Amino acid sequence: MSAARLLRKVHYWTSLPLFFTIFVIAVTGSLLALKKDFAALQPPTLIGSRPGDLQRPLGDIVAAAARSANETAANVERIDVRPGDGIAKVVFLSRTEVQVDLATAQPLQTGYRTSDFIETIHDFSWMGGWAKYIFSFGSGLALLGMAATGGYMFVLPMLVRRRKRRAAALKRSS
Repeated sequence: MSAARLLRKVHYWTSLPLFFTIFVIAVTGSLLALKKDFAALQPPTLIGSRPGDLQRPLGDIVAAAARSANETAANVERIDVRPGDGIAKVVFLSRTEVQVDLATAQPLQTGYRTSDFIETIHDFSWMGGWAKYIFSFGSGLALLGMAATGGYMFVLPMLVRRRKRRAAALKRSS
């Protein structure tokens, strides 16, 4: 089997499983690019009563957020403190986000972070930690292979035409 035929088969059969992963990555990536533009994907950031005023201890902010979301402080996944906006975004493991005023420790807004769920689909981590290595990393490697074989198949006809022109020119000159 020639190298060109082998590369064509590799390119062809790699495209089948790659279609699924690229489709998922493209759709979820498009949604993630718009997450700040749609409240359904991520709650909009509010402004606190006194931006820049950091009078409350972090414990008060977490306690207020936990009460508002019917959660416990142990379920806090992360806290995004934004002094310039005067708020702290407290995100729980359940993907519930509570925005708390930094000056008063009052909850301003509670919402669900759909974008975090979409992100787990995007990197395939919803299937388990192993899946992102097989699907995301594997798709990246497969795309590099597809680019290489596709580039070769793109250039091959040009090389063949050039070789034929040179052969014809040599034939004419002799």
